[in-house]
Amino acid sequence: MAKKNRIVYVMLALFFVLYGSSIDCLANSLWREVENRAFQVGEKLTYIVKWKGVAGGSAVMQVKKIVKISGRDAYYVTLSTRSSKFFDLFYKVRDLIESYIDKQGIFTWKQRKKLRGGKYRSNKETIYDQQKRQALHENKKIDIPVYVQDSLSSVYYLRTQELTEGDSLIIDANDDGKNYSVEVKVIGVEKVTTPSGKYKALKTEVVWKREGKVHMESSQMWLSNDERKIPVKIEKQSKMGTITMVLKKAKF
Repeated sequence: MAKKNRIVYVMLALFFVLYGSSIDCLANSLWREVENRAFQVGEKLTYIVKWKGVAGGSAVMQVKKIVKISGRDAYYVTLSTRSSKFFDLFYKVRDLIESYIDKQGIFTWKQRKKLRGGKYRSNKETIYDQQKRQALHENKKIDIPVYVQDSLSSVYYLRTQELTEGDSLIIDANDDGKNYSVEVKVIGVEKVTTPSGKYKALKTEVVWKREGKVHMESSQMWLSNDERKIPVKIEKQSKMGTITMVLKKAKF
């Protein structure tokens, strides 16, 4: 009887080892799929940046290429911002944000920020381990929600979603080592005139919250009311005044 029990125990142990291993493999292969008809490699959106209504610089959002990261295909996207020659005399800005966005699931794998404003200098990198649900930011590990976005990838994820007037969407995001709940409300449909043309656009309000409290001033984003959902205008209120990005040129 004892020998029979030992055989049953070994069989059960072997079953759980094999079953556990198969579960791990299954979990690693079951990534979400997000249908993306909004953007592809080669898209380049150029903006005029205005401060208090005065043109003070330019910004470019670009989907540059597909790269391999964590063994998966990812979009390498950038947002670069620079002040104009005139504003350079007072406060020179040269900012670059880089994001690596999973091609299939539209979530972030890595973000880099290189910020240059006046004498201010900052270089930061956050690596997202989506399998372990942890982020590494300045040698510190942080627990993150599943399929978390960074500040730039959240815009691209939003563009893939079906949006209509009255909708409200919550996006889990992480920025500079802190987790946020980003609420996007679709307020209505408006006509927006930009240097690149006239658009029928979805007006959205974007609110970043941390631990249930509003973290920063809300911003508004107007997305073209079509499959691409191009951000044709972005407006943010701050203590220094209103900052506006208006689409100047779009290349696909």
